[in-house]
Amino acid sequence: MVDQDNDSPEMRGPGRFTRLQEWWYSEFRRIVGAWVFVVVLLVMGAFFVAVVDFTDYVFSHNTFCGNVCHVMESTVYEELQESSHWQTETGVRPTCADCHVDGRLTYAMMDHFVGTGELFTWLTNDFSKPGSFEKFRPESANRERFKFIDNDSKGCRSCHVMEAIKPSGVRGQREHEEAREKGVTCIVCHYNLVHKEVEPSEEFRNTIDAILAAGEEEEGAPAGGDDLLAPDFSEESGGDSVL
Repeated sequence: MVDQDNDSPEMRGPGRFTRLQEWWYSEFRRIVGAWVFVVVLLVMGAFFVAVVDFTDYVFSHNTFCGNVCHVMESTVYEELQESSHWQTETGVRPTCADCHVDGRLTYAMMDHFVGTGELFTWLTNDFSKPGSFEKFRPESANRERFKFIDNDSKGCRSCHVMEAIKPSGVRGQREHEEAREKGVTCIVCHYNLVHKEVEPSEEFRNTIDAILAAGEEEEGAPAGGDDLLAPDFSEESGGDSVL
């Protein structure tokens, strides 16, 4: 004899429509939860990028670079304002960041992070006396010169287009043409610009000689010949090619 209770709605379980409704609710909750998670990530990412961008803007501004630290205000920033890069016929005026901070945001933040090491130097030394910065200048200049060599003078090229440079002097025209042909980077000749002149280190001299020798070998000319690009390291020259 068949048990009649097995045919009751309670024993048969939920119907097809009920199961479909439950499935839809669970899927809806899963989809909504996933989208909420994505939106939260996007908002957090946008906020992080905005903070990083604002940080880069503040730390790359001349006001921060030149005026926050008194020793900078009385030395390198003052030298910039007295240089030909500040007073130009075209009105183009590079900032500190144009030369010393990478233009890409990620690499710029790396430059800022590395630059925080200067705080340790500032905290552990007395810069209140005039001329106290000078003992650190050679090392700083040498570090920046090698940075320009490593990145192919990217700071220079952010403003200057090599092909568009037209020196007024004949020698300068020939030097620039030769530099273009050999792929010689700007800092090889122009290593004493904007700031107070600093005698190049022996390591920097040797590096320049190696770069020029490599350029000669690529051109098939004998190294050590009459090279217009060979910089004059004498005090009279100021360490910069005559243009």
